[in-house]
Amino acid sequence: MTFIYDIVNLEFVVAVSFIVVAYYLRSEPLKVFLFFCHILVIFLLNDVLFSSSYFGDQLRQLDAAKTIRSEWFSTETAFRKHSAKMGFPSLIYAAVPLPFINSVQSLAMINFLIFLIIFVFIKKNKISSNRVDYFYILFPSLLLYSSLALRDTLILLFMMIGLYMILIREKFLLGLLLSSPLIIFKFQNYLMVIAAMMLFFYLKNAGGLRYGIMALFIIVGAFIPEKIPVVSHLYERLDTWRLALFYDQYLYDWKYIKEMKIDALYEPLGTGLILLYQIVKYFLYMLLKPLIWEVDNPFQLIQSLENMIIFGMVIWINRQKVVNEKIRQKILFLNCLLIVSMTINGLVVFNFGSAVRYKFPFIVIYFVYFFYLLKCDELYIKQVQGAWNGSHRAGLAISTN
Repeated sequence: MTFIYDIVNLEFVVAVSFIVVAYYLRSEPLKVFLFFCHILVIFLLNDVLFSSSYFGDQLRQLDAAKTIRSEWFSTETAFRKHSAKMGFPSLIYAAVPLPFINSVQSLAMINFLIFLIIFVFIKKNKISSNRVDYFYILFPSLLLYSSLALRDTLILLFMMIGLYMILIREKFLLGLLLSSPLIIFKFQNYLMVIAAMMLFFYLKNAGGLRYGIMALFIIVGAFIPEKIPVVSHLYERLDTWRLALFYDQYLYDWKYIKEMKIDALYEPLGTGLILLYQIVKYFLYMLLKPLIWEVDNPFQLIQSLENMIIFGMVIWINRQKVVNEKIRQKILFLNCLLIVSMTINGLVVFNFGSAVRYKFPFIVIYFVYFFYLLKCDELYIKQVQGAWNGSHRAGLAISTN
């Protein structure tokens, strides 16, 4: 019976929305085909390639959405049964006019609709280009998480809109306001956006003196983190999160942890040169984990290969020559966001699956907006060249006369 409900959802909502969006955007046949493949993936993952319980949050998210929809007029009661970070996304899922929410595929179809909404947002705000579109459609981690019953596609939506206002429109307060649902959905992502903004504003017009002060602050903070008020709080919080996520990897099975002496594997945050080494090490490791020799299953193999490609793309894209100073400033913001997000997540996340899940929204945003900024710079160069050629021809005409 659940399968029939999914077919009704697919035919009357997802398929219709897909056709409307494809027609509205006048998408090329190849892109339409690739979007259609996204729909197929929804039914090829859960309970086909793996059990739906493999991603445990799916079942909890589904239960929360079903509870809220079934108790629609007593939502407060439904909320009490679930945490805020599970309940509020599920409130959005429950409000989507999908006829039935009876399976993880139901929520996955809603995530596909959100995936489509983000693409429409990209197209209508003229961020789109072939590089942007194909990266967005083909990025494996985005394909995976937008095809599951998880809140990560919602997180990407609010990050994409908020960072558009911050990065492209330069309306920082409005951007923070529009991305504020992250405070409930993924609080650490919101903090990382704020931290990236602070780092950007400091480096925006930095000269040698500012870089020197920053380098000195980092060194002093690394050697005596407990002596500096803000640094000491951050240091303690990172070490707490780090230990909690380390135990979370073993599902807080204290008996197993004790028997296997897992505690001995935990590396606490150090100080001084050790801390500086850890920061660099875990920034790079977050981008690359799982490494190819750490792979245990086909999913991790795909993730490892994806990471190597993404790492190469980060190096390649930052080697592109950018002429316009304003665009260079925006690229600086993107790199601040990448450094902050990969460093903080790298220091606290141990599980390979969690690492990929935590970083993929930042990677999507990084490349979508970076490709857009490169396109803007190319258009700027053409305009400058066109203006110069026009004035040059005008000068020749005057001299001839």
